[in-house]
Amino acid sequence: MTDELAAELRRLAEPAGTLALVVDDSRPMRVWTPTVTAFRDLADRAFTEVSSYSLALFRGAGGLGRPDGELIILLTDGLDVFWTERGAAMLLQAWGRAVPVAIVDPYPQERWHRSHLTHRLLQLSTPRPMAPNAELRIREPAKWTSPFDDPLRDTAVAIPLLEMTPRWLRWWAALVAGDTPDWLDAVVHIPDPERSPGTARPPTIDPLDADPQDLVSRFRAEASAQAFRLATHVAAAPLDLDALRAVQSGLAPDSQPAHLAEVVTSPLLVAPGVGDELHFRSGVREALLACAARADTVRVIEALAGFYGERSPETRNLLHALADPDRAGDTAVTAATLPFAELELSVLRALSGPYASRAVRLQERIDQLTATTPVEHEMPPTATPLPPRATLRRLSPVPGDSGLPASIDALLQPEAEAAIWGNLPPRNGDFTGRDELLESLDRRLRQQQVTAVLPQALHGMGGVGKSQIATEYAYRHRADYDVVWFVPAEQPTQILRALIELGGRLGLDIGQEANTAVPAVQQALQAGVPYPNWLLIFDNAETIDTVRPYLPQGGTGKVLVTSRNEEWTRIADSLEIGVFSRDESVTLLRKRNPDLSDAEADRLAGVLDDLPLAIGQAAAWLATTGMPVDEYVHLLISKRAELSALEHPAEYEVTVAAAWTVALERLSVENPVALQLLQACSFMAPEPISRELFLGPRNVNISPEMDATLQNPNRLNRALREIERYGLARMDYREQTIQLHRLVRTVVIDQLSAAEQETMRHAAHLLLAGGNPGNPSGAAQWPRFHALLPHVLATDIIGCEDDWARQLAIDIIEFQYFWGDQNGCRELASEVVGRWTEMLHPEDPQILKAARWLGHVVWVSGGFEEAAKINADCLTKLRRANGPDDEDTLDAMSLVAADLRAAGEFSAAVELDREAYEISLRVFGPDYPHTLSAAHALGVSLRAHGDFQAALRRDVDTVRRRVEVLGADHALTLLTQNGLTLDLRECGEYLEANRQQEILYERIHRILGNSHHYTLMAARNLAVSRRRAGEHDRARKLALDTLNELRRRFGELNPETIACALNYAVDLRENDQLAESYELAEQTWREYRETLGPEHPYTLYARTNLGIVLRLLGQVSTARDHDETAYQGLRGRLGEEHVLTLTCATNLASDLAAQGDHATAHVLDADTLHRSERLLGGDHPSTLACSLNLAFDLIALGRTRDGQQRFDSVVDAYRRVLGSDHPAIVAALAGERANCDVDPMPL
Repeated sequence: MTDELAAELRRLAEPAGTLALVVDDSRPMRVWTPTVTAFRDLADRAFTEVSSYSLALFRGAGGLGRPDGELIILLTDGLDVFWTERGAAMLLQAWGRAVPVAIVDPYPQERWHRSHLTHRLLQLSTPRPMAPNAELRIREPAKWTSPFDDPLRDTAVAIPLLEMTPRWLRWWAALVAGDTPDWLDAVVHIPDPERSPGTARPPTIDPLDADPQDLVSRFRAEASAQAFRLATHVAAAPLDLDALRAVQSGLAPDSQPAHLAEVVTSPLLVAPGVGDELHFRSGVREALLACAARADTVRVIEALAGFYGERSPETRNLLHALADPDRAGDTAVTAATLPFAELELSVLRALSGPYASRAVRLQERIDQLTATTPVEHEMPPTATPLPPRATLRRLSPVPGDSGLPASIDALLQPEAEAAIWGNLPPRNGDFTGRDELLESLDRRLRQQQVTAVLPQALHGMGGVGKSQIATEYAYRHRADYDVVWFVPAEQPTQILRALIELGGRLGLDIGQEANTAVPAVQQALQAGVPYPNWLLIFDNAETIDTVRPYLPQGGTGKVLVTSRNEEWTRIADSLEIGVFSRDESVTLLRKRNPDLSDAEADRLAGVLDDLPLAIGQAAAWLATTGMPVDEYVHLLISKRAELSALEHPAEYEVTVAAAWTVALERLSVENPVALQLLQACSFMAPEPISRELFLGPRNVNISPEMDATLQNPNRLNRALREIERYGLARMDYREQTIQLHRLVRTVVIDQLSAAEQETMRHAAHLLLAGGNPGNPSGAAQWPRFHALLPHVLATDIIGCEDDWARQLAIDIIEFQYFWGDQNGCRELASEVVGRWTEMLHPEDPQILKAARWLGHVVWVSGGFEEAAKINADCLTKLRRANGPDDEDTLDAMSLVAADLRAAGEFSAAVELDREAYEISLRVFGPDYPHTLSAAHALGVSLRAHGDFQAALRRDVDTVRRRVEVLGADHALTLLTQNGLTLDLRECGEYLEANRQQEILYERIHRILGNSHHYTLMAARNLAVSRRRAGEHDRARKLALDTLNELRRRFGELNPETIACALNYAVDLRENDQLAESYELAEQTWREYRETLGPEHPYTLYARTNLGIVLRLLGQVSTARDHDETAYQGLRGRLGEEHVLTLTCATNLASDLAAQGDHATAHVLDADTLHRSERLLGGDHPSTLACSLNLAFDLIALGRTRDGQQRFDSVVDAYRRVLGSDHPAIVAALAGERANCDVDPMPL
């Protein structure tokens, strides 16, 4: 419960002094008892009188009973079957005919689908204050009508359904008070006794037949992520609500009561209403515990021991058992302790390992009790009790290295693992030895101080198995961490992708855009919320400067780095990885080849220098070919001598190269096309290569053999199997990828001639081009672009002469922009344009498309002058090559218009955008998407030029057409709607613009997420709208939140960031935080001067904003200097009647008045008022502000009567336009001159 909720209840109490609070007392509502109590306490403080009732008093009343109160609030979750009965409908109808009634559901709206109450979206209006529901006017817009809804009766009584939040109570309070003449959107319940079914809807799950795994899987799919995690916690606890709340508080402090309610009212439990106790269905507790991290299960028992204290010796004993299972006493099993004993048994089995023998003993005692004593079991008769679990027969002893399990349990039950586990390569079933290294690594990680994250680095030469050791460590210790996450770290984009995926698994609301998601993930890890115990593995982190920005800088987790770069020893505790010991080499060779003698294995290991990668390759070769060891050793020695005589790259390992060369030569004979596939893949990155790449191209022209294989799935499968069989690549059948070790790539490429390298590199280009998913702006395709990106960069696809390959390069640029990697986008676009300028004709369509993207991303980054040069060059070339009517030409015109706006040439921008729109309208028609984009751009330029009425007309038409063509929820539709509400505000409709923007912001936030660029633009717009509407506190808070997010995403010098900072400075000024306002206002002036230039209109306006603060601080002379300079500059750039010029003039006049020069102030105010009335209208708040100041001028000049008349007229107009309690009226009545601020329009 918050102060805001209390405020809304007080607002609700203004027209009605007494409240009847009716609380549903059904069993599902019991979980909400603390919430109901807190709500009742707030209501008691807000209303003169509150009468509390249990719903039980009115059940069966036939609609005749009504609680006393001028208002009725019914608290219910709607889960009880009573709400399906005719009596419930009659009751609500009767109440709604007498007084205003609303239903408050403690669940958030997204969970209302479980309720028996119907939910219908309608519009309501009220004829008078305190009108009963039956008198409310109801309408249903056609766009909301559903064919499944019953027609509305004339006698329908609409009962509003509300969340228990300030926003939902606020609109009902306005309806009850009759404060708004408008129609209000509302979610309502329509009680209809004639149509009430009288029975509950049939259960979706049969409690006797349901499979517990299915129940848990369904719950996981349908419930919120926090509710499911909480369910895995409470599975280790008795189902007592007070105990469950203790567990929730200790293990999930950020979760809400709704999450616990989701669990205890879910199908995981026996149906509510059966008995007084809560019980899991049969097998569900065990299924949930299997999904929990071991560490969390132990923490649950610790929380319970703290909660129960001396009241539960069984819980304390279990806690001791978890610490030392062999020494703790066994739990006594009696009829009274049986429920806890069964709970303990489930926990011990879930933890397994050292607790297995204790679980067996406890099961035996439970079996003895249930076999000899009739037990009065607590579980209701419909619940199936847990069957005694028979002790499974142990299998016959087998050699320890045979790979067979010691028990059937090991086959049927997966190993416990971290709550969040992902991105790891498949475990190597042939992993051998390295026990001392793994123990040393574990020791170092555990000893690491918790106050700082110091990475552990595994470094060593190629082929010693650094990545394999890190992977094996993760698998062995996955139950020791809450989070284990693998981060490929060779390229920044791979790191970004891995961290974004981790953010999704952490349950963070971050979306998919890199520049906002990654900092949020780092912050969550550093804070340890929601998981404090994490392990990140940065694999192949060769460049320290590339990786270091992404390492968490604090927290209680661990970081493990693998690298060949010894420089990691300077900043990390490092562990050098060497070659195998001879025993480890022999063991691995014999694991794959049991018939190999120790002497043969020893000899082979010596030839291979005990290099793990070479040993693994040799083991695979012998197992595949059956070649005698002597023959194989001879081949290796021969190849090694040949290779040693040649020059090779620095990372070339002759020993392992010899082993692979033997395999490559055999492959070239047995399956030449497999070798060709391997050669093409060798030019790609040493990262997983999706099998889809080989399925995409159908008409490639690489070689007759490869072309035929790519068109025949059977041949393709056989070729890939041969590559894996010879140990030349790893197949991941789970992810359907193939991956080459970087040394394999080096060896394969080194054996090709220059011509062959060119051919196979081109083959890689064609394979990648065939895998282009298209639509790079669509988030649904981003995972596929992520998979392609490292290979696109590794193969140097930029240099390819194939048009489709070059198109992939362009699509990767576009993808990086929309994904949020603007640095990567700019770097790649710059390289593409530079390389293609040398390769292609200057007016080639592809180079011009890449250049347009370069110009755009440079512009977004604040490089306006550079962008203007790029875009102007593009436009000139496109006009010459394609003519003025081409889509690409029109796109370039819009980019140049944006450059003109950034240069402060607003009139020229309007003319260019209007030309582009008129051409597009003539060539493509009004509803063509490109025409709509041109129309939107024209609206942007009109706003910047101060033509708000023209912009409003343009945007109204564009929104209507975009809704029809693209849909109401399309991102571009939402963007234009944001411009439309901005038009409304700047036309003076402050209150309506604020109302519309509140609604729009909620939609954009819901559809695009909280960090999308369009969401932040809408948030900035809303913050200004709130301030203009008089909601200063809410405006200031939103402005600060938005400013922080813009800085994090785009940096300090982005135009949106600077504009938001300028607006926040105004918010601080309105809150009398003048020192802070001055500091920020001065900063925004400097930032505009740096990015846009000293004479740009926005830079000049930032000076007048700074001048206002200086005047209020008493530095009037300095303030006047700023305002005079700004005024003269704006007159010269924009003319006398631009809105920026007029507001600056108003502020300058206040400087003059503050210096006592009232005559000059009067002259300037009178002239400004005349122009403002003509440009903006007499009732525009900016016009009224100027008129108010003129009244003060008149009074100061001794014309008191004229001044007072004008003052009274202005105050009356303020009340009419802004409402009676607007801060502007308060300030005017206090004798304060009005200050005018302007929101810099988006460029």
